[in-house]
Amino acid sequence: MTEREAYLQQMEAEKRGIDARIAEVEAQEDIRKADDEAQALSGAKRRREEFRRKLEVLRQRGTENFDAGKAELRRAYDDANQSVAEAEERAGVRRADYERKREAELRELGAQFDGWQASVSRSRADDSILTRQELDFVRQSFKSTGDCLRRLMTAKGADWSRLRKEYDGAWDELVGKYREVRSSGGSGVAEQPPSPS
Repeated sequence: MTEREAYLQQMEAEKRGIDARIAEVEAQEDIRKADDEAQALSGAKRRREEFRRKLEVLRQRGTENFDAGKAELRRAYDDANQSVAEAEERAGVRRADYERKREAELRELGAQFDGWQASVSRSRADDSILTRQELDFVRQSFKSTGDCLRRLMTAKGADWSRLRKEYDGAWDELVGKYREVRSSGGSGVAEQPPSPS
């Protein structure tokens, strides 16, 4: 294999890597809908296309002016790589922001559950605002929602979008159970669970 062929193979692999990174960022539906992130992704796609075009030109060029074409291709790759890195960083910031908000909601609700548990401990279960069974029922839902959030925080790309939907479903179920218990409980239970923002 000639140096030219080896270099073209290497650059083809780099192109596939950039394609995969863009696809991962793009797989997050909420990232695609956010204006700033969508612009960053569009810029990354333009630079990827420029890199792809220069790679094709170099492939067609043959051996003449290979070094000059190689330098142009390297610049195009560096631009595409930088642009994708910026899009990935924006997507990461957006994911982290969403995850921090969800963590805060769960902590707030967890503190309320701890208060309910103390109330149950202070009085007999049948006289309590919540029975032990009701509290255990809501606590299990709280644990499941926390588990969903932990899985979400280690995911990326399409997995992050799928797990976000799973988390949102678990949160809705938790809030539903909270409201159900609240409507049958006494006035000592907090009026509202924290609301997602």
